[in-house]
Amino acid sequence: MQSKYSNIEKYYFDLIKKLGPHASRILKELLNSIKNESYLTIIILSATLFDVIKNENSEVIKNLNGIEINKVFSSRDAIWLRHRRNQIIHHEGATDGLLGNKTDINILSLDANKSIKILSDLLYFILK
Repeated sequence: MQSKYSNIEKYYFDLIKKLGPHASRILKELLNSIKNESYLTIIILSATLFDVIKNENSEVIKNLNGIEINKVFSSRDAIWLRHRRNQIIHHEGATDGLLGNKTDINILSLDANKSIKILSDLLYFILK
């Protein structure tokens, strides 16, 4: 998973300076989860960080206009990320990766990587 989050790690100090305290703490926890390949935690924290960045009144949000905020935080990827997190934490029935199958770890790994990609795209956009 190293290469999948290299941009998050590469820009970590820039991000910490621009994110609010809530988002900064979640980012630190997310990086630890990535290093430990804790796939469920990666998905949950990626979606949580995504939402905290939107709602925390930090420098990065203040630099975006309404159209940019809507474009990023209402995208198809953003919706997928929130939906996937909610499938995990609000059990309402069977969900991929949590069925007790041998392939579950592969599904969770793919979803964790997709979560990191979505979050990385957001972070790149807001740092530009």
